[in-house]
Amino acid sequence: MPYTIEEFIHTYGLTHLQNELLASVFPCIKVTPSPRADIAIGASKMGGHPDLPAGFTYPVVNGTPLRFVAQIRLADVPQTAFSAAFPKTGRLYFFYHEDSFEKPGYVMFSESDGITPYEVETPYPQSALSFSVTCKLPELFIEDEEDSDRFLQMLEQLQPDHYNNHQMFGEPFSIHEDVFEIAALHTRKQTDDFTLLLQIDSDPQTGMQWGEMGMLYFVIANDALNERRFNEAMCVMQCF
Repeated sequence: MPYTIEEFIHTYGLTHLQNELLASVFPCIKVTPSPRADIAIGASKMGGHPDLPAGFTYPVVNGTPLRFVAQIRLADVPQTAFSAAFPKTGRLYFFYHEDSFEKPGYVMFSESDGITPYEVETPYPQSALSFSVTCKLPELFIEDEEDSDRFLQMLEQLQPDHYNNHQMFGEPFSIHEDVFEIAALHTRKQTDDFTLLLQIDSDPQTGMQWGEMGMLYFVIANDALNERRFNEAMCVMQCF
């Protein structure tokens, strides 16, 4: 069994495309949820109840509270994957409302340690989160049909679809239109002007499903990231 991307490329007979494929490899942070009943207050998690700072106004749309999706304690995330502008302490909170097209998601950043559990109705059981730096290949268009078939087989071995494609940073796994292109279209910026804050896959383990086995993406413009204006982050949902 090969262990490096180069060995996978050789095994699947794609050596003649090696330079092109390796040039597309990107680093990111793999996010791994583990269902747990006992998660310390303030720790990174998906689902359950958020641990919010005092005085926080919970986000609502048309009188309906947004669903709490995740909180990430930034000290838990490997520092090597941060951009220079990304805060290394504090917490990010992610919320979603499936019936709101104007602003379906909301992101909040807080550096406060004075946090307490906030009781709000939630459809998602809580899962503790762990983080690890990894490298991925995007799903590329390859003109030759045989090469394309071998590439997709290789990609399945590298990144098996086990409904756990949860990720921070790197390139989003766009199901339809490129997520960065959608963000650029709405803001008149370029696609490389954005950072992927969090991608959440449909996952039976977390009880989260976005449409028909889709993905939820939170992206932010780099100028907003530099100034920590996380409330300007955009949320996109795509499904099959």
